[in-house]
Amino acid sequence: MVSPLAISQPNGSLPNAAPVVVVIDPDPVARAGTRALLRGVGIESLTFDSAESYLLTSRRDNIGCLIVDVLLPGMSGLELLRRLRSSGDPTLIIMVADESDVATAVTAMREGASDFIEKPIAGFAVVRQVQKVLHGGMGGMLA
Repeated sequence: MVSPLAISQPNGSLPNAAPVVVVIDPDPVARAGTRALLRGVGIESLTFDSAESYLLTSRRDNIGCLIVDVLLPGMSGLELLRRLRSSGDPTLIIMVADESDVATAVTAMREGASDFIEKPIAGFAVVRQVQKVLHGGMGGMLA
């Protein structure tokens, strides 16, 4: 199936290649659920259980965006966001968090997150935000 999101990517990947969404979440059920949601609308995804495992991967081509949990084992999601931004990585990042507070959401947005979604993630909300981010829409917070 050809993804409806075969668009030019901000990270310089091929214009006709379908973007890949990376899901970084320590919860295996959440990772599998998000992957299934994305697959259901034709979006390929890769999943990781930590920021470190993502940073160790050699597959970084054609990444459309990252969905990153704020609370990760080891390096936190906010630390990953800061690291990627400080290295000049322009990859779009949607942060997600359980029981987040306004300060965390504001920090994530100031650090360069594209969007912030509070868990539990509603299927439609995450798909809509991924599509919005991949199509260059403005970010925002969804609860």
